[in-house]
Amino acid sequence: MLKLSMPIARKLPLALLGSALLVSVGVGLASYLIGSEALRSSAETNLATLASERASQVSTYLKSVEDDLVATSRSEATVQALRDFAGAWLQFKVDPTAEVRKLYVDGNPNKDDLSALETLGTTGAYDVPHTRAHKGFRSQIAIRGYRDLYLFDLKGFMVYSVNKAEDFGTSFADGGPLATSTLGSVFQQAVAIENPDDIVFADFAPYQAAAGLPASFFAKPVFNAQGRKIGVLAIQLPSERLDAVVGDRTGLGETGEVIIAGSDGLLRSDSTFTPDNDALVTPFAGPMLDAALAGTPSGGETTAYRATDMLVAAAPITTRGQPWAAVAVMATSEVLAPVANMRNMMLLIGAGLLAVVTAAGLLFSRTITKPITRLTSTMEALAQGDLDAEVRGAERSDELGAMARAVEVFRANGQKVAQMTEAEAAQVLANQADRARMMVSLQRAFGDVVDAAIAGDFSRRVEAEFPDAELNALARSVNSLVETVDRGLGETGEVLSALAETNLTRRVRGDYEGAFARLKADTNAVAEKLGEIVGQLRHTSGALKTATGEILSGANDLSERTTRQAATIEETSAAMEQLTSTVLDSASKAEAASTQAKAVSRTAEEGGQVMAAATEAMDRITQSSSKISNIIGLIDDIAFQTNLLALNASVEAARAGDAGKGFAVVAVEVRRLAQSAASASADVKTLIEQSANEVRGGSKLVSDASTKLSSVLTAIRDNTTALEAISRDSREQAGAINEVNAAIQQMDEMTQHNAALVEETNAAIEQTEAQANELDRIVDIFTIDAKPARAPQPRAAEPAGGIRGMQQKLKAAAGSYLSRGNAAVDKDWSEF
Repeated sequence: MLKLSMPIARKLPLALLGSALLVSVGVGLASYLIGSEALRSSAETNLATLASERASQVSTYLKSVEDDLVATSRSEATVQALRDFAGAWLQFKVDPTAEVRKLYVDGNPNKDDLSALETLGTTGAYDVPHTRAHKGFRSQIAIRGYRDLYLFDLKGFMVYSVNKAEDFGTSFADGGPLATSTLGSVFQQAVAIENPDDIVFADFAPYQAAAGLPASFFAKPVFNAQGRKIGVLAIQLPSERLDAVVGDRTGLGETGEVIIAGSDGLLRSDSTFTPDNDALVTPFAGPMLDAALAGTPSGGETTAYRATDMLVAAAPITTRGQPWAAVAVMATSEVLAPVANMRNMMLLIGAGLLAVVTAAGLLFSRTITKPITRLTSTMEALAQGDLDAEVRGAERSDELGAMARAVEVFRANGQKVAQMTEAEAAQVLANQADRARMMVSLQRAFGDVVDAAIAGDFSRRVEAEFPDAELNALARSVNSLVETVDRGLGETGEVLSALAETNLTRRVRGDYEGAFARLKADTNAVAEKLGEIVGQLRHTSGALKTATGEILSGANDLSERTTRQAATIEETSAAMEQLTSTVLDSASKAEAASTQAKAVSRTAEEGGQVMAAATEAMDRITQSSSKISNIIGLIDDIAFQTNLLALNASVEAARAGDAGKGFAVVAVEVRRLAQSAASASADVKTLIEQSANEVRGGSKLVSDASTKLSSVLTAIRDNTTALEAISRDSREQAGAINEVNAAIQQMDEMTQHNAALVEETNAAIEQTEAQANELDRIVDIFTIDAKPARAPQPRAAEPAGGIRGMQQKLKAAAGSYLSRGNAAVDKDWSEF
């Protein structure tokens, strides 16, 4: 081992300096850790508050965009503009996209700002609504900070755009040139919306028509006053708007900022510390972001952002699409800068204090080390035999004074020894030699006995005789001790040896006191206890064999009965399955009959309708026959009047003589025609009357057939209702049988499990019986006293205790389970 030889004059100042340094370092380190933790906690709280506030601001802004979108879509000006643009779009005959782009993009006099065009100075069908609506839409996106605003017709064409970029006039419908773009997806979702309150949102993604810059889209369908969908309104939101919302760096120091991150781990806003675009380019990942995207605010530390160790706090932002998170970050070095300054100041102050402590320690140590050095020199002189050396400092009242006074005593004793005579010195030396020889003899006599006892040999004794009576008494005491130990250990060994040979009848018989008496009592108690335990084991082993035999017999009987019951339940289950199949077949046939009855009922109803139509047709024929009869009656009257006039004309022609002959011939012909018409009219009237009679007979027959068909229809309806009831009852019966079948199958499965359990129980009981026999064999090797061992307390009085109580419980449980709901099984198992 390395021994330090540094003098106290150096050790003491170094000890004082080390103590001061240790205290300074401990206090400084504790102050630094406490200050660091306090600043970190304060910064984390501030970042969490800022992240939560910015998340709330972003959510509020997104909600305001949605509200503006809803208000714009419901505006009468928007509805009118979309209707006018869609109508004007149809006026372009050949290629509307090419014509409108030629008119508003290629022919735009202001190529640098296409949105500045409000009118072309024409009166075209498209320019008129454009002139009326463009100024309002352009002002809206300028005030709200949107990148563009779009109107689509129902076919997917962008009929209006404020900025008129590459996507203006293009089809966004399925199959169109921009159908797969982000805006195309938004349009296709919006045009399928039927609820006027629903909105479609698309997260930021590069948009080619916006020079590949990140863009987010909001869209919703536009409905007119009658609730009919006429198109889609969409808004393009740039990432710069999020920069404006979260760009305030108040309370974030020189290195802090708040950014927006999406579920893909990319930023949705730009960092104020980088000149390039960060949206959808710069990643930000970590467990804090994952927790915030999952809806839980979190905080921590990361080095993955801006290659700097930063404190992070993230808060969730709920959007209509993938979730976002507002992330507040601040450099750890800036957060801990006050603590670093405090650390530097503490180091400077500590260095100054250590210098002061060093100087004070040196001065203080000299007041202690100088007297010690002087006293050490005096002691060295006394050791070298200079008994005349002066011992200084004895007058001090401290420990150094006590040391000086002690050294003075040593010096005085040395002087007294030096003054002794040579004879006294010789006698002292002779006494010392005799004492040394006696001690050697004592050591030899006692050492042999003690060494033999240590080695386990208690047969050795102290044989030497000493001139000192006290030493002889000590020798006899040692011999008595060794003899007692030898005898006690011998008897104890004999008992333990007998125990090892399974003989539990040996005991320690000698008389002992103290520890040996306790050893005797403990050894005999062990033998007695082992004898009692072996006796109890013999008694318990016999009882266990008897109980195991009874349980095995009952378990075998239970196994046989369980097997029979399992077979019975299996047969019952098969019968129930067959019954279920039969009932299901009946239900299927009843349902088919019900379906056919419904078809017949429909056919009968159709026939009834046909009969009713035929009856109505007969009634109309009857009415027509009546009208024809009236017309024929009128014709008869006309023929009668004509005949009468012809007769008068003939009379007048006869009176006229020769002048009236020609007129008389005409009158005769007219009369003949009138008579022929009257005869034909009479024939027709007869036929009409006969037809009317036939029609009345047919109407009566049709009416009778309709009445009978109605009766048949009523019977068919009743039959259909009955068949439906039969089908429904059959289905319910099939369901009930299925439930019964499931219950029986479950009972079958449980019975099979019980049978397996009984088999396992039998195997376990047989194994237990074998173990009991083995226990008997093991216990029988012990030899105990003839008197019976103390038997254990009887347990037969317990109503359900011990093995028999467990057997009774097994019987009761088996009987209760197997007879549940079945009186026959209950009766069959009652014998068990």
